[in-house]
Amino acid sequence: MKKIIASTLLGVMLVQSASPSYALNLTEKQKNIQQKQAQNSTEQRKANTSIQQREQDITLEEQKLNDLESELQDIINEVTQKKAEIRTTQKKIAQIQTQIKEFQKKMSSQKTLMEERMVTMQKNGGSSINWAEFIFGSKDFGDLVSRMITAGTIQENDQELFKEYQSTKNKLQIAKAELDTEKDKLISQKEELENSQKKLNGKIKVRAAQIKKLEAEKIQFTSKLVSLQQMESTLQEQEKSIQAEIEAQRLEEQAKIRTKEAARKAAEAKSAEKNEISENKASLEKSPNSEKVVNTSKTTDSLASPTSGGVFQRPTSGIVTQGWGPAGGANGYSFHNALDTAGPVGTPIMAAQTGTVTRAGWGGPYGNHVIITHVIGGQVWTTLYAHMSSLSVSAGQRVTRGQNIGAMGSTGNSTGSHLHFEVHRGNYSYSATSAGNTVNPSQFF
Repeated sequence: MKKIIASTLLGVMLVQSASPSYALNLTEKQKNIQQKQAQNSTEQRKANTSIQQREQDITLEEQKLNDLESELQDIINEVTQKKAEIRTTQKKIAQIQTQIKEFQKKMSSQKTLMEERMVTMQKNGGSSINWAEFIFGSKDFGDLVSRMITAGTIQENDQELFKEYQSTKNKLQIAKAELDTEKDKLISQKEELENSQKKLNGKIKVRAAQIKKLEAEKIQFTSKLVSLQQMESTLQEQEKSIQAEIEAQRLEEQAKIRTKEAARKAAEAKSAEKNEISENKASLEKSPNSEKVVNTSKTTDSLASPTSGGVFQRPTSGIVTQGWGPAGGANGYSFHNALDTAGPVGTPIMAAQTGTVTRAGWGGPYGNHVIITHVIGGQVWTTLYAHMSSLSVSAGQRVTRGQNIGAMGSTGNSTGSHLHFEVHRGNYSYSATSAGNTVNPSQFF
C-alpha cells in the first residue's frame, strides 16, 4: 500500500511539473505568432495602400472615359446634324430641280403659243414692222420677245402671254442659280461630314484603347482576393482562428497528458498489485496451510501512432494544369502563387492539414472558397481552396487533415473545373506580381 501511495504522489508531481513547461512553450509560440501577425499587418497596410492607389487610378481612368464619352456624344450629335442638313439640302435640290422642269415645260408651252401668235400677227398686217429684222436679227427667242415688247408691237390682248413667258424665264434663271448654290452647299456639307466622321472614328479608337486599359486595370485589381474591407475582415477572422487553433491544441495536449498520466497510474497500480500478490504468495508459501494463488490477469497496454506523411497532404485528385511560379500576366497576374488541379465538377476536396476554418463562402474572383488557418510547431500556415462548386464546412469550424471540406467546381474567375490551392507561410496575403508569403505546395506532398 505504501508503494501505491508513493506512486500516486509521484504522478501528481509529474502533472504539476508538466503544466508550467507546456504553458511556457505555449507562451513562446504565442509570442512568435504575434510577431508574425504584426509583420503581416505591416505588409497588409502596404497592400492596402497599393489597393487604394489602384482604386484611385481606376477612378481617374473612368473619369477620363466619361469625359471621352461626352466628347464622343457631341461628335455623334454633330455628325447626326450634318447628315440631317445634307438630307435637307438634297431635298431642297430635288424640289428646285422639279421646279426647273416645271418652268422649262411651261416655257415650252408658252413658246409654242407665242410662235403661233407671231405668225398670225405677220399675216394680219403689221406693215410698219420689219418682221425679217425682228426675227432674224434676234439672238434667240427670248431676245425676239424682248424686242417685240419694247417695240410695243404686240397687241394688248397678247401682252399677258409674252409677259408670263418672260416671268417664267426669270424664275427659271433664279431657280438655276439657287440650284447651283445648293449644290455648292451640299459639297461643303459633305466635306464637313467627312471631317466629323474622321474625328468620330478617331475618338472611337481612343475610347476603345481607354476601355481596354481600364479593363486591364480592373482585371489586375480584381485579381486581389477580395476588396480592402474583406481583406481586413479576413485578417481579423484569421487572428480569431489562430487563437482558436492554439486553444484547441492546448486542450488536445492536456488531454494527451491526462491520458498518459492515467495510463501511467494504471500501469503503476498493476505493478503494485503484482508486487503485493507476489508478497502474499511468498508469505503463503512459507505457511504450511497456505493455498496457492494463481494470477491470471494480463496487461495489454499498446498505443498506435498515426502515420504523419508530409506537412500537408494533396487536397484533391486530378491533373495539375498550372504550377506555382511566374505567369504571363494574361489573366491579371504575373506570378501564379498556387497549384491548379483539374478534375470533374464535384471531385472531393480535403483539408490539407488540421486547422480552423477562417473563411468559407463566396468572394471575388475565387468564387466559392475556403481559407484554413494552421498552427504547426508555433508556425502559422494558411491554406486556400478556390473555385469550389459547393462547401461542406463553415467559418470557425475545426477540421482534421483529410476531412472533406467541399467539392471541385468552376466558380469565380475560372475557365474550367479545377482547384486553385495556395499555401501561405503566415497569414493570408495576396500578391499578383510575386510569390509574396506563398510557398510551392508541391514540396509538401
